[in-house]
Amino acid sequence: MKSYFVAAVVSILLSSCLKQSIPDAMLASKNSGGATATLSYKVNGNAVNISVANAESQDTNYYTLGCTKSTGGYSLDGLSSSGEIAFTFYTDSLAIGNYIYTANYGDMYFVSYNAQAEYVHGPTDSMSFNITSYKNGLISGNFSGQLTPLVTASTINNIFGVSGSTLITNGSFQNVPVFY
Repeated sequence: MKSYFVAAVVSILLSSCLKQSIPDAMLASKNSGGATATLSYKVNGNAVNISVANAESQDTNYYTLGCTKSTGGYSLDGLSSSGEIAFTFYTDSLAIGNYIYTANYGDMYFVSYNAQAEYVHGPTDSMSFNITSYKNGLISGNFSGQLTPLVTASTINNIFGVSGSTLITNGSFQNVPVFY
């Protein structure tokens, strides 16, 4: 009987040394296997890349790359060391398809690159986002645009630079989480 007791204690000790604690195992399962979200594009030929591992676990109030539902639609936002990008999908139900914002709708901010804000402003300006995949709460697709730089912000009249002088090319996003 004594040998069975010793064998049981030894096996419990050895097995507990080989395994993670329950809290460590729970944290590991939460932090592993999540999708890596990416967004990349070029601003007049200069590359901007954003990548977030385990993107679904980002704080929905303070995230680097994500898409949030708001009153007017959905807002896709990305932050990088060189600036930010923001695009609003004006829809109450986000779906696969092409979403275009043109100057006919009025001035709209979309990109900041090296502290220079870029807007849809001029008659040839537009931003186009194409969602090619939307599954498991993640969206993927591509985008491009032609924008106008904001030179001076004013409370009365903003002063813009050369209309259509900023080109957004090679835009791509993969596995961007949609937060509700």
